[in-house]
Amino acid sequence: MKVEKVPISEAIGHILVHNQAGPNGRKVLKKGRLVTEANIPTLQSLGREKVYVAILDKDDVGENEAAHRLGEVIRAEHIKTSTATTGRVNLTAKTSGLFKVNVEALLEFNTCSGITFGTIPNNSQVQAKRMLGTIKVIPYSIPKATLEAAEAIAANNPLVELKPFVVKRATLIITGSELAREKVISDFTSPLHDRLETYNTEMIEGPYVPEDEQKISEAIQSALDSGVEMVLIAGETSIMDTDDITPRAIRAVGGEIVHHGVPVEPGNLFLLAYYNEIPIVGAPGCARSRSYNVIDMVLPRLAAGERLSQRDLVALGHGGLLK
Repeated sequence: MKVEKVPISEAIGHILVHNQAGPNGRKVLKKGRLVTEANIPTLQSLGREKVYVAILDKDDVGENEAAHRLGEVIRAEHIKTSTATTGRVNLTAKTSGLFKVNVEALLEFNTCSGITFGTIPNNSQVQAKRMLGTIKVIPYSIPKATLEAAEAIAANNPLVELKPFVVKRATLIITGSELAREKVISDFTSPLHDRLETYNTEMIEGPYVPEDEQKISEAIQSALDSGVEMVLIAGETSIMDTDDITPRAIRAVGGEIVHHGVPVEPGNLFLLAYYNEIPIVGAPGCARSRSYNVIDMVLPRLAAGERLSQRDLVALGHGGLLK
């Protein structure tokens, strides 16, 4: 594509590069339109003798066709694309879930000249109809070879994914002293219930147990036996060490501690363990708060069925200062 200033009679069949305003300053002819013979009198009335137009080469692909093609190759299950307009296609969620971005592949894709794809952050929790990203072809056309290179990147390395929430039932076990029972239950139950509800996960209120390894172990085993798909443990006192009573109780039922202590504030004292495929979360004190904290960084990923590793948790340090 090349941009040239041509007599208005020679502009017919080419793309108008600039908006054309009337005497009142309002737009009369919009940039990006194909100039037709019917536009010539309007341009003449505006005193135009020449205008800038985009002249496409024979191997160029127009902005809307290019954006449409890119949308088709990027679109994934549970994600829909809009009609291409002014070289733009928007992606939106069909369902609630966890939005994933292949960050390295996205970076490579965005190095293709004249093509951009901006998304919301990786691991975002989304609801249906949420806009996830926007593809924009910058010029009025791009070379076919450039378009095909971008298509190949997206085809070989899927750029985005939407994982629906799959954990349907979770049990909350709360530990503490008898004197603190009412307050601790009140502090944790509602905020965690409301979070889980946004993942379409039913929260079952489990027992309030004393800070005793055997009692906690029995409560965990009972929850596992009931068929829940996630166990949450919150307490009057947060887990302070991997040899604390709650980690010991988890190990006693055959659970494996993945990691304790994450580089996130608030939320340093978070613990994650697994019993086979069932995540067991040791919630820190900040789980009482409705403000964004480590719980909101991890629970959506677990609810979407991701199995997190120690590396996944320590990687939260980049962006982990939430205050």
